[in-house]
Amino acid sequence: MALGGKKIGLVLLFLLVAALVLSACVPRAADPMTPFDLSGDVDAAVQAQRVAAQYLDAWQVEDYAAMYGLLTSLSQDAFSLESFSETYLDVAVELTLEGISFQVLSAIAEKHHAEVAYRVVYDTLLLGEIVRDLVMNLTPEGNTWRIQWENSLIFPDLSGGNALQFVRQIPSRGRIFDHNGAPLAAYEDAIAIGIVPGEMLQEQAALVYETLAEISIYSAESLQDIVESTPDDWYLPVITLSQRDAAEHIEKLRGLAGVRMDEFRARYYVDGGVAPHVLGYTLYIPEEELDDYLRLGYSRDERIGVSGLEAVYEAELSGQRGGSLYLVDSNGKVQNLIAASEPVPGQSVYTTLDKELQMRLQASLGDLRASVVVVEVDTGRILALVSNPGFDPNAFDLTGADRSLLDSYFTDENQPLFNRATQGQYPLGSVFKTITMAAGMENGLYRANSSFYCGQQLWVCDSVWLDDWTLAHGVGASGELTLIEGLMRSCNPWFYRIGENLFVEGMEDALSEMAMGFGLGEPTGVEIGEAAGNIPPTAGTCVNSAQMSIGQGEILVTPLQVATFFGALANGGTLYRPTLIDRLTSSSGEIMQAFEPETVGTLPISDETLAAIQEGLRMVVEESRGTGYWALQGLEVPVSGKTGTAQTPTGNSHAWFAGYSRQNDPDRPDIAVAVIIENGGEGSVMAAPVFMRAVSLYFSDYQDYGRLMPWEVEPYITELPEPTATPHPMNEPV
Repeated sequence: MALGGKKIGLVLLFLLVAALVLSACVPRAADPMTPFDLSGDVDAAVQAQRVAAQYLDAWQVEDYAAMYGLLTSLSQDAFSLESFSETYLDVAVELTLEGISFQVLSAIAEKHHAEVAYRVVYDTLLLGEIVRDLVMNLTPEGNTWRIQWENSLIFPDLSGGNALQFVRQIPSRGRIFDHNGAPLAAYEDAIAIGIVPGEMLQEQAALVYETLAEISIYSAESLQDIVESTPDDWYLPVITLSQRDAAEHIEKLRGLAGVRMDEFRARYYVDGGVAPHVLGYTLYIPEEELDDYLRLGYSRDERIGVSGLEAVYEAELSGQRGGSLYLVDSNGKVQNLIAASEPVPGQSVYTTLDKELQMRLQASLGDLRASVVVVEVDTGRILALVSNPGFDPNAFDLTGADRSLLDSYFTDENQPLFNRATQGQYPLGSVFKTITMAAGMENGLYRANSSFYCGQQLWVCDSVWLDDWTLAHGVGASGELTLIEGLMRSCNPWFYRIGENLFVEGMEDALSEMAMGFGLGEPTGVEIGEAAGNIPPTAGTCVNSAQMSIGQGEILVTPLQVATFFGALANGGTLYRPTLIDRLTSSSGEIMQAFEPETVGTLPISDETLAAIQEGLRMVVEESRGTGYWALQGLEVPVSGKTGTAQTPTGNSHAWFAGYSRQNDPDRPDIAVAVIIENGGEGSVMAAPVFMRAVSLYFSDYQDYGRLMPWEVEPYITELPEPTATPHPMNEPV
């Protein structure tokens, strides 16, 4: 038995050794640094190949730390991880490298040396594919193979101190146009023209004003007023023109003391910025993003779009860079051309904007914090998107003479860079009553001819008295009104009762759900940055439901959202995604992308409800008791709309007017317009005249400006008063 047990033990020992030997022969892919016996050439070659493959795998994902960990100690002593990484990044920039793929071709190994041959395909953005065969040398350290690193492991041509040099060719940047092809932004030589009051000569002053009035939006008189209120040593920018447009005026301007002209080569925005919040502006590439843009072929001193359409369509506008990749020696002498490509000019963007309408509306708002949005009701195309105060995007690329202007954009408490049309979030006030009416009817509580006595106060939810707007304005109670007439008269108690009853009947989510069905509380999908607004998921309490019914409480909307759902009210219920883009074209005029109207939803209301709302909105304007009747007297185009006065925690109420035209002109599509004047007071007094101007200009080929704004002394020349209400008998809006 003892002898038998000894034999069994020897057999087990033999099997264990055999298992260890066999396991040593199976390479472990997960860890190429596993110790191995270097005396076996075949096994050593397999291990060397695996080290090389792991190195190349790490290169594919740009894990330079992992690559560095596979180098010999001598290589690591010669190069820090930082310099090692920078070397790879520098080559990637010169190649405009997007990625690599590789194939290991062969591996041989001796006791103290191994070589792995491999092929790399460099996938570059601007130069296509470049293929190179390389050889990696490895030496053993601590029973593992490690890589002897040199520059030629990145690109074989780099041996002997050679370097890659990519000479870039920058394409021309695409231009931006309005929908008729009128230029809004270009990339060309331009001249900034302005005045330094203290340098003017008295005997030339009148000529200065007259000359500049000919080429700018200012009259000679208004220029004089502005100059006289400007400190002597300040630079007052007047207009920026392309050198082509300025050519006929330059000699005359050069002879006038106090007129300063600064030439620059930059992105040029016509007329001091048409729809600047839409177009945006360009800036030099931020330092933290420089490496990414260099990899795309950009030069260090290039500018990129950082706001508006300039940013959204940066790739299309900037085109594709070209250039030549050279191999140069350590003295910078060109050794040979490796690859080359031609630049492709940027595409041009044709917007949906109507330049003439946009400019005149921009000039209509003075210093007010305000917004106007004009959209086609049957397409969602945005014809004007005004945020006031505005800014001159040329200031982001002007010389130091205009630095104070640029600085003012960031310090002005009115925030001229803020896009109020898409990012401003406001309570909607009585304009929201269209949605409350829809919720009341669609939930079966009311019909269009339901009647209610509109007094001046209402005891709501057995807890609070809420007032009608007639009480504060000294106007008598509106009396018995149908629901349609309640909208016409903007009767607060009518809508308080709807909000109260919805809550009492267990429909506390009804107002919120209807508002969201009208597209509120979420982005519209327009191309530039926008806010979602806020629609609370539920009223929460009875009193909150009553307050929500007149657009107060937690409700916040953007002017663009309001114009969008009024377009749907006008067209029969279709919600379109508002768009600023008509088409993109190549430098030769070929259409690269064309944009079609995009339906994003339908108002969740019946034909009966829609017809009742439409009738109420018509009566707001056309019936003498309507809250918009007096404000829109003289407007020849048939329109419907709603006034709104939204209370705010501080300052005067926001003034709203939203509406649409009913012209049915096949050559000039009907439009929806939303206007808000921040802290402007009454909607009928401050916002309705802007609505009237937008409609009048649009349907008169820009000849009829409607009527003077309350803050204008003549059309487009403003004198801003304190916003106040001017009551009309029996007709003050809410």
